[in-house]
Amino acid sequence: MTEMAPSPGRRMKQLSVFVASALTALSLVLVLSVTALLFRQPIVNSDPVREEITELARRLTGRTLVIEGDILIDNFPWITIVIGPGALDNPEGFEGPPLLSWQRITLSVHYSTLYESEPLLGPIVIEGLVAEPRIDRAGRNNFSDIGPLEDSGPPEAALRLPSIELRSAQVRYTDESVAEAALVNLDNLRLKVDDLNRGAGAVEGSRFKVGAIGLEGRLKSSEPLGLVADGFLKTTLDGIELHAPQNAPIELAIKETSMNFGALQATLKDIEVAPDGVRASLLAGPAALDALMTSVGITPPFRSTPSLFQLRELSAKLSYADGVIGADSIMLRVDNTRVSGAIRVGNPIRLSIDVDAIDFERYAAAMEGGESYDPEAPLAFPGKLLQSLPLDGRIRFGNISARGANLRGVSLRLESAPARAPAPR
Repeated sequence: MTEMAPSPGRRMKQLSVFVASALTALSLVLVLSVTALLFRQPIVNSDPVREEITELARRLTGRTLVIEGDILIDNFPWITIVIGPGALDNPEGFEGPPLLSWQRITLSVHYSTLYESEPLLGPIVIEGLVAEPRIDRAGRNNFSDIGPLEDSGPPEAALRLPSIELRSAQVRYTDESVAEAALVNLDNLRLKVDDLNRGAGAVEGSRFKVGAIGLEGRLKSSEPLGLVADGFLKTTLDGIELHAPQNAPIELAIKETSMNFGALQATLKDIEVAPDGVRASLLAGPAALDALMTSVGITPPFRSTPSLFQLRELSAKLSYADGVIGADSIMLRVDNTRVSGAIRVGNPIRLSIDVDAIDFERYAAAMEGGESYDPEAPLAFPGKLLQSLPLDGRIRFGNISARGANLRGVSLRLESAPARAPAPR
């Protein structure tokens, strides 16, 4: 039996887990490497130190860490350490470029750390990072197994970092079971993580709190992902808490995320990522609909004007669980039309939508080919289009204006199930 390709939602969830795991593991390796270095005599031969850091990385991630060149220390009383180039290898037997590689890592720590219970650390700067999370044709990936070895978990000491910064970074996500080319590319990436705090408990597992994360770069996705996008992405995240129980899926909470991509300006609030799914609140708009469609690779069949095809506002409660995307408490305003209700994007798509009023005549004349629009011709209902979609539910119109007539209280019943099947609720 041929296995079904992973859904776009599952791929993005796997990618988000990789990003969180990789940053956590890399941060721990760097910080603990500083502590190891501070207790040594001034470095003349960096080979023993390199071996110590490599062994520490192996214990924390289960992977081989390769550091090329010497390790330098200067700038007393702030001890600046320069490491690189280097790489974090793939799992054994996984071919291809390493999961993570970089050109240089610079970090600093105050000499008083030797006498304090918590290290006094300066910013960590990682230059030329290349991250290549991949899934091969057999369905194996090179990122989900990152974590401490069974015989030695991560240390329980609390840590605090003022900032971690990636400069000139690249992220390429590839699923070879879908396509040879990368599904997602992030180029010229700049990422800054401010005020990262790590606490730990023997039972509950590690907890991380982050003041803010800022990300910007060129984002491009390919057609097999299901959404073609190409543009400049700028995102900020505030109030992040990550809980990583031992031998259990991670739990993530983000107070607010704002994103700018092309014409899209959106904010997600109160994001919760847990083993049972994802929940968030969405706020978006205003924007021209043709510009929104163009930014995700769709050629719009119309031209927006200041009064037509304009997204005025959008809000909804979003969720994702068991492969189904849900949108509740939807409030959408396009031009003067208000839409409310709920949608479940599964198979079939279940919906319950209310539209207060819509002028079909106005939009039909503005669509592509509208120059041949004849207001005297009968109104054609898109029955074939609706019949081809797996829809269950209803759409209720308060008022429809078409061909000079006003229709009130029109309700469309949509049913993709066989005639004798129970009616959708």
